[in-house]
This record gives sequence, C-alpha cells and structure tokens, in this order.
Amino acid sequence: MSVQHAPDCKACHAPLNVSAAIGHKNGYDFLPCPCCGTVTVHPFPSLEQLTAYYQSYHGTKMYRVKGSKKIARSRKRVARLTRLTPGKRFLDVGCNYGLTVKAALGLGLDAKGIDIDEDTVAAGRQMLGDDDRLEAVSVEAYAAKGNKADIVYTSEVIEHVHSPDTFIQAIASLLDKDGILYLTTPQAGHWTIPGDFAKYKSAVPPRHITYFTKKGITILLERHGFEILGFAFSLKPGIRLTARKL
Repeated sequence: MSVQHAPDCKACHAPLNVSAAIGHKNGYDFLPCPCCGTVTVHPFPSLEQLTAYYQSYHGTKMYRVKGSKKIARSRKRVARLTRLTPGKRFLDVGCNYGLTVKAALGLGLDAKGIDIDEDTVAAGRQMLGDDDRLEAVSVEAYAAKGNKADIVYTSEVIEHVHSPDTFIQAIASLLDKDGILYLTTPQAGHWTIPGDFAKYKSAVPPRHITYFTKKGITILLERHGFEILGFAFSLKPGIRLTARKL
C-alpha cells in the first residue's frame, strides 16, 4: 500500500525533514515541524492502512470503564460551553459509546454523536436506549448531508485522523457563525515531554499519527475560519481548547 514518504506538516503544511527525527517507535519516525513544532509520524500511513488498523483495534472498550466518572467530567465541560451560545444543537464527533452525549442530554441539549466504529455505536445506542442519537459515520460524510450544530465537541480524535484539514473543514461546515468548538488532543511541545519523543506516553503510532502544538492547532483552526477563545492550563501534555466559528 502507498504511503506519503515525505509528509508535510499536518498543521501548517511546511515541509518536514526526514533526517531530523526526534524519536522512533513501532516502525515510525517522529518528525517535528520547523515552523510550528507539530510532530508527524513518518512514513505517514495511508487511509487504507489506517482503516485496516482500526478494524482490528479494540481499545475503545476501555472507555466504558468508570463510565459514571467520564459522564460527570463531560457534564462539567459541556455546561461551560453552554454559556458561550444559546444554541441547543450539540454534536460529539468521535462519540465512542455516547457518554458525553448522555451528559449533554442531561443538560437539556439536543445532543447527538457520531463515530466511525459501528460496533461501538451499536453498544452506545443500547446504553442510551435511543437509536436516533448516535450514528456510525465520518464527520466528513455527516457534514456533507447538510447537518448543523451549535456546539461541536471532539475529544482525543484529531490525532488519529488521516487528514486533519478535511476533519476541521467538515466541523467548520457544521457550525454557523458564532458556533462553538471544544477540542482536546495530546500535545507536542509541552515542557514535560522527553527529548526522545518515543518516550512520551501518548506517542503510540499508528494509533496517534499527528501531535499538535498550541501554535500548530491554532494555525489549522484559523485556516478554516475559527478563532481560539482559550486554552485550558494543564501541568500534563494535553491540549484543551475552545474556539468560535467566525
């Protein structure tokens, strides 16, 4: 299967130097962007390779462990987002079993979730007791159907996707002006990450293939019409941001 032998940065599109790796793991090099610091794996997996990988990946089953705590955490996050918009249409992109959807429903939102894993979505529908709230579909396909949302929530998803550009472009098309995006992802460039990037706990290719810096994710979002409202402070390497669609 084909691979992109010299990938560009997935955030700012700068060319990457394949001889400047800052670590190696599972057959992949970690290439830092000289412009924004975002780290991309090399060779970059093809869409076919990623699809094959996730067909045999069962890590999402662990998401059901301590589900009540995850719902409580999501409820606090979503409650803060509701203060930024009067809109009630909520979409969780990469919803897994739908725990955040359940939290949003508890706050009175018209909440839905999408995920590409059909088995996980089926289990989530059973948990919610509702066949209409969760759908097994990509965000690109969901947006192409003309769907809309006032709040898009996507947690620990963008680091997995083959094309962050089309991912964010689809989210942007889901939101009208002043729509709110909440996004979390592992962070490159954090002061606690070892010099050997392979020793970073979240460096697990091909499950994670892009590691954004705050600068890189800002460039990506601004390119698709978003304004960053703020980053949550964290002592651990992780990005949690809120943005508004301009």
